[in-house]
Amino acid sequence: MKKTKLRLLLLLFFIGGLIILPQKANADEVEAVPVSISVKYGQTEARTILDMINEARTNSEHAWYWNKDDTTKTFCTDLKELEYDYDLERVAMKRAAEIALSYDHERPIGGYAWDTYGQENIRYSHAGENIAAAQTTASQVNFCWREDNEPYGGQGHRRNMLSSKFNCVGIGHVYYNGVHYWVEEFAYRPEINTTEVPANDSTQAVSVSVDKTKIKKVDVTFDQDAYSLRIGENTTPVIKETRIGVEYFWSGGRGFAPVLDTPVVSIGDSSVASYSNKTLSGLKEGTTELTATLYGVTSSTSPPVSVHDCKNHWDTGSITKKPTCTEPGEKTFVCSICESTKKESVPATGHAYASTWTTDIAAACEKAGTESRHCTNENCTATTEQRSIAALERV
Repeated sequence: MKKTKLRLLLLLFFIGGLIILPQKANADEVEAVPVSISVKYGQTEARTILDMINEARTNSEHAWYWNKDDTTKTFCTDLKELEYDYDLERVAMKRAAEIALSYDHERPIGGYAWDTYGQENIRYSHAGENIAAAQTTASQVNFCWREDNEPYGGQGHRRNMLSSKFNCVGIGHVYYNGVHYWVEEFAYRPEINTTEVPANDSTQAVSVSVDKTKIKKVDVTFDQDAYSLRIGENTTPVIKETRIGVEYFWSGGRGFAPVLDTPVVSIGDSSVASYSNKTLSGLKEGTTELTATLYGVTSSTSPPVSVHDCKNHWDTGSITKKPTCTEPGEKTFVCSICESTKKESVPATGHAYASTWTTDIAAACEKAGTESRHCTNENCTATTEQRSIAALERV
């Protein structure tokens, strides 16, 4: 059962280790793009890994690794405990944000972790790096890095942790896009920075420099999949999310990398619609699309924009207010695209008098009556041509 769980664990987790010896310059010139992302640091927990490393280095039961023949072991005797270096922690934190975008020992901008050492005024003679992704706790990631049950070829992280070439370590941890990313930076330093600083457990916007050629895709999601406007109508499209595909990005199936930077939005055909000051306006009937560009890369998705003139799309209309003999009525037309309405007056019908006469007051003895022609229209009581009816004679 334990073996099965471990196999599943290793399938779900993603780890990588690299040992770095003397510094090697990266002479390749690249176009650097600053990419802003939001990460949550977890340095309080990250620092607890130091004790786990030192327990392995000073415990004869754990301080070994396989030789290349996978039959004999090298036992690491007389290893000293590593000290925690707060300069290396800065590098590890930076690298944790970097591997969140591009999971590789090569940095997103090119080169390796030690390229930052000079920028941070860190002196060293040897350096190494372990990286990991998806483990949710410090003990979990340390267990994976230990690689107790791996052959020689799978114990690179273990050899870093047990290397006598190193005397210090700094550890970084970020949570980004639903995934935990971990970095261990090992080094041998003549002067170790042991001056403790408060552990950073905050959520921050950080800028990661990325080689533009490593940005393979940009996906911009708007608040609508498509926009439909009348001529003269305005709307304000809202960008809900922007994600990018970076070379070596790994998120465990959680999609591309979400970024904080704002794309530049433009309109395809400016004669059909305009886009200015975040406002989309319909100009003439036709179709076009919104285009979003970020870091010089055009979004793979462009919501269509259709503009219509309602006068070309009115239905045949329906009477919504009946005209009367004296009052006009109303006819309402509905646009088949946007369901806008327009109203037109329907002329009054005028009276329709009957050809026959209707008695209004019946004649009586010695009293004349009256009759007239009545309007036959519904609910109309108008009469015309009233005339007398002769009084009846007494009998």
